[in-house]
Amino acid sequence: MEAFAVNRPLFSIPIRPYILAIGALATLTLYVLAWAYPTFPGDEGALMRIQALRSGSLDDMAIWFANLGLLWVFMPAAVALMGCLAIARRYADVVMIIGGLAVIGIGQGLKTLVDRPRPEYYLFDTVPSGLSFPSGHSLLAVMMGGVLVYLVGLWVRPLLLRRAIQTGLILLVIAMGVSRVYLGVHWPSDVIGAYVFGVMALLGLIGLRNAVATAR
Repeated sequence: MEAFAVNRPLFSIPIRPYILAIGALATLTLYVLAWAYPTFPGDEGALMRIQALRSGSLDDMAIWFANLGLLWVFMPAAVALMGCLAIARRYADVVMIIGGLAVIGIGQGLKTLVDRPRPEYYLFDTVPSGLSFPSGHSLLAVMMGGVLVYLVGLWVRPLLLRRAIQTGLILLVIAMGVSRVYLGVHWPSDVIGAYVFGVMALLGLIGLRNAVATAR
């Protein structure tokens, strides 16, 4: 089973080392700029345009996404998934999920290093705590959503069903980031920073997962 999974990569075009190096350099540059500047050009305008779409249904949806990113909500789901995978002896997949959770924790440390304050455009009375860059909810979404997209690519054989599930997961990841800007608790660049870092980390986790599967 593991050997079959290794032979079905997420992308048909292999990721070259120089592409990873360029991506890592771009990520580092983005984070240094976020440390140097409280906002990026276009941040405020984009946030205000998104909030101009405000409606009751969008408020409810944004709050739902905010609750989805709470530790006591997503962690039990992740633990349950890892338990099922361990029972199925898919240990490489378990390692990948654990790595994704570790990356989310690293993201919290990066917030402290960058030390960017949150915007003051929040829609509700509760003042958000913590720092702004990168968006923790968005990093959670891209890591867990990305892991699921990859695993669905391994598990689901019917092409149309596989693509439908993967597309739905990707849309959820995007919606999470947009909801954070909509609520006014993050600048758009906070979300972009989370996505960039998350995608780079995800590529590394895919390599780690496949190395563990091959070793077995």
